[in-house]
Amino acid sequence: MEQQTRTEERTLLDDVMERIMRQTLEALLFEGVISAEEEGPTWTFEGRAASGAAIRYTCKAQRKASFGRMKVEKHSIRREDKPSVDLYLFVEEVIVNRLDGAYVPQFVNELFETLAKDHQSKLHEAERVPTADRHYEALESYMVDGHPYHPSYKSRLGFSLADNFNYGPEFNQDITLAWIAIHERLVDVSVSREAAMEELYASHLTEEDRQTFKDILTISGCASEHYVFMPVHPWQMEHRIPTLFVEQLSNKEIIVLGASRSSYRAQQSIRTLSHREKQDASYIKLALSITNTSTSRILAHHTTQNAPLISDWLQHIIRNDSLLTKLRFQVLRETMGLSFRYQSLSSITYGSAYGTLGAIFRENAALYLDSHETAWPLNAVTLTQQNGESFIQAAIERHGIERWSDALIRSVVLPIVHLLFAHGIALESHAQNIILVLENELPTRIIVKDLHDSVRYVPSQLLHPEWAPVLNPEPETHRKFNRYSFLQTEFVSEVRDYTYDAFFFICMTELCFTLEKFGLSEQQFWHKCSETILSYQQEHPQYQERFELFDLFAEDGLIEEMTKRRIYGDSELYFRTAPNPLRLAAGVMR
Repeated sequence: MEQQTRTEERTLLDDVMERIMRQTLEALLFEGVISAEEEGPTWTFEGRAASGAAIRYTCKAQRKASFGRMKVEKHSIRREDKPSVDLYLFVEEVIVNRLDGAYVPQFVNELFETLAKDHQSKLHEAERVPTADRHYEALESYMVDGHPYHPSYKSRLGFSLADNFNYGPEFNQDITLAWIAIHERLVDVSVSREAAMEELYASHLTEEDRQTFKDILTISGCASEHYVFMPVHPWQMEHRIPTLFVEQLSNKEIIVLGASRSSYRAQQSIRTLSHREKQDASYIKLALSITNTSTSRILAHHTTQNAPLISDWLQHIIRNDSLLTKLRFQVLRETMGLSFRYQSLSSITYGSAYGTLGAIFRENAALYLDSHETAWPLNAVTLTQQNGESFIQAAIERHGIERWSDALIRSVVLPIVHLLFAHGIALESHAQNIILVLENELPTRIIVKDLHDSVRYVPSQLLHPEWAPVLNPEPETHRKFNRYSFLQTEFVSEVRDYTYDAFFFICMTELCFTLEKFGLSEQQFWHKCSETILSYQQEHPQYQERFELFDLFAEDGLIEEMTKRRIYGDSELYFRTAPNPLRLAAGVMR
């Protein structure tokens, strides 16, 4: 029995190693970081041994019709005449000995952090999702795959394996929120027009919690009416707050209040927590000083303050738009943002503390679901369970691939392109940010979330520029280290490409690859997408000029090269053009 367990664990480790190697190779080939010779399905590329000698590698690969994305066949990577190759040798010879990017050591570290943490999650993964858990709140804990393109899809730099188990969404652990009180002169609060701060707190703090916190303030010699309560992720409370804010803690500008009595679970974004007992309680997104995939998971000050403004603006658009109302499209509004006032810090501590102490309260999906509806994270569509069965297998068998894919594509594509064409607004609509609503397991509509830094627009090209909020600007330090993180731009192409990148290149392409397994070809998938867009355009001729302005059938859409960012750093922006499957499917020749 013990031998069998060790064998099973080794198989799971081998599977993770193979995925990292394959996914890394796909990204390196697509982004042109390494080159390969193609001879039928066999691709040949070079590695380099420690001695400097060239090493011949091969794989079975296909350049897909979907933006030219690379797909490497499982277990097909070979080194010279060996039947297989291990991840460590592959990384040494294909990455470390060949690439001269300044961040190669960091990138390699991310790959092996991903190996450890994904293997840990595989050891705890359920064979299949139980029927009782096929709903949004529970499903967030089953989305174990991480980013489908990024090589370091589960790096979580900063987490130990113990942290990963305690706070990683796959492990579905009970999490208690830490709370602090910040003096009012050191905290900024932004609240939605239709929300009340006290009501938001009431969903998360019991009367006993609040009395305990007030008692702690009184014992500390502080007047509670001059302090604002702020939730903090327990990892952040342990690892960052005591050292970054030691002065404020010492002079009682920040008071540690302890944990509240409620229990939470981590959503797949890791830093967003949902209340286990109160089904309509807001989700809370928290600053977390770890890096996962390409991004540090802190919360910049301006994003916390802009969150309710952007949500109120988008909600106003939805309520006054007949098509979005008809489609029953919704956003989960971010109703309150809290942030420490970092400008009060000395210049020497500002950089290390910035973004580490903040929270965003977000509406619960249950507020927008009828009793006969259920909801899934959109990436549940692409989930292959550990037993090998696709999560959507039963739904496809029930409705048929044609009907189901038609419903999925229409539900997802229409509101996204309408916001782009009619309103001039692009959303960073990757699958983790989209909630799919279904009736009898047939897609009907979507809800979009995570809005505070995931919209982009040219102010002068909005349909109703007079509705647009006056936003808190990004500080120069934010622009310097997050060059692709901005909301407003002068260039229409950057708005269109925002939709190309996250929505079509990643989100829709992954849906395409999944539905291929059920007999829907890439060409058929993209034809359905292009027909949805063309039908929309025929039905809304009043936006003709905007169809050309935000041209989704163009040749020159830009795709962010995420792997190059990890290897070469953020000193410049890395983008490439890719063949547009929408254009090819529609037969556009202009």
